[in-house]
Amino acid sequence: MRIPHSIVPILIALCGCAQTSQQRENNLEVSQASTNVRDSNVTLRANVPGPQRSDDNGYVADPILVSQVNFESDADDVTGESTAVSEPERTSLESLETLALQSNPTLAELQARIDAANGRWQQVGLRPNPKFGVSAQEIGNDGRAGQYGAFLGQEFVRGNKLGLNQQAAAWDVSRVELELDAQRLRVLNDVRSVFYRALVAQERVVVARQLSDIADQAVEKAKELVREQEPETVLTQADIESELAHMVVANMVALQDAQWRSLAAVVGQPNLARQVLEGELSASATEIVWDEALARIRSESPEIAVAEAKVEELRWALRRACAEATPNMTVQAGLFYDEASSDPFASLQLSMPIPIHNWNQGGIAEARAKVAAANSRVQRTQLNLQERLAKVFQEYEQARQQTTRYEESILAKAKQNLELNKLGYDSGQTSYLAVLTAQRSYSQTQLARLNALEQLWSATIQIEGLLLKQSLSQE
Repeated sequence: MRIPHSIVPILIALCGCAQTSQQRENNLEVSQASTNVRDSNVTLRANVPGPQRSDDNGYVADPILVSQVNFESDADDVTGESTAVSEPERTSLESLETLALQSNPTLAELQARIDAANGRWQQVGLRPNPKFGVSAQEIGNDGRAGQYGAFLGQEFVRGNKLGLNQQAAAWDVSRVELELDAQRLRVLNDVRSVFYRALVAQERVVVARQLSDIADQAVEKAKELVREQEPETVLTQADIESELAHMVVANMVALQDAQWRSLAAVVGQPNLARQVLEGELSASATEIVWDEALARIRSESPEIAVAEAKVEELRWALRRACAEATPNMTVQAGLFYDEASSDPFASLQLSMPIPIHNWNQGGIAEARAKVAAANSRVQRTQLNLQERLAKVFQEYEQARQQTTRYEESILAKAKQNLELNKLGYDSGQTSYLAVLTAQRSYSQTQLARLNALEQLWSATIQIEGLLLKQSLSQE
């Protein structure tokens, strides 16, 4: 089928087909003679790729996907001026991490718990206050005032109970401080994880818009082909592809909005204005070895450290329970006056309970059982971390293998397949439906690569962050 020269410039713009230098000269001559058949008021600038342009959302034209033709309005050609577009605000991972450490409310909550634990440590080591009282006896005997006076009393804590109280409380302070360290890392992990998810979502929008542009161009070309006696199915298929592409763009934009809102939440700034994220997405994440990752988690995990601190706290609580069998002593001394004999006199009393029936045997048994339970909890935490690491490490290995294959082989082959189908169509060897199929395959490959990159970075951050996440979850 011979295509009229009058639509050659439009086909050049829509398909970006490769042409010889002689073809370019012929097409430019025809375009000068066919200005009356243009559907839109545009000016053909050049049939060579110009510099890439990005919009406010970081959209960058892909020369593989977008036709290598630039268009501008006639007004811009006449005046030679372009509308100034303000640069969108940009932010980096480091800036968001700093903001999160300043704003995330969970850190302030844990700091308050540390202050409370320090207050408890101070309180449990304080001695009992002395007692003061006034006593009067035999009042009215023989019409006299009887015996009256004042006394002081003091309880003396024996068995080093106050010191043991403070030892247990000190380990409670250490445990909460370890929880704060763990929470800081948990916040940073969440910020990093959501940042890369948002960065991938931002890149998905770029790719989806590129695909939508190509799909729209394909529709216009299909209309021209149908006019030249091509089957109606060409236009129908192109319309379907265009609708699907627009739907993908809408979905990717919604996903990008959701990821930004999540990022604002973990940062601790729910009304944080939208900004363009600056970062690099590649498969060159840290290479992780299972044995090294497991050994590092066992030695550095704050979760294990918190569980071990709880064991120490309960061991001191057990010692405190054993010391409870040593009774405290109460001493009371007073000075009195006997109205009948007109003589002053003093009194002294010492008292303590006799631990015959109760020497805190139930409390000791309870404290000993709590120590055993805490030791088991340490072991459970270690096994739980290994189980979680196994799952995340599997995701890491799969994602790393996938991203490597996409970047080293699959993406290049999909790109080559698209170019070959375009060339085959230009030479009449393949149908336009084959071009659409190759274009869809290339699009799906790009999106699949981004999915693998998102999984790779998520798994890498979890492993390097000692499997700590969900900083905003309720305990």
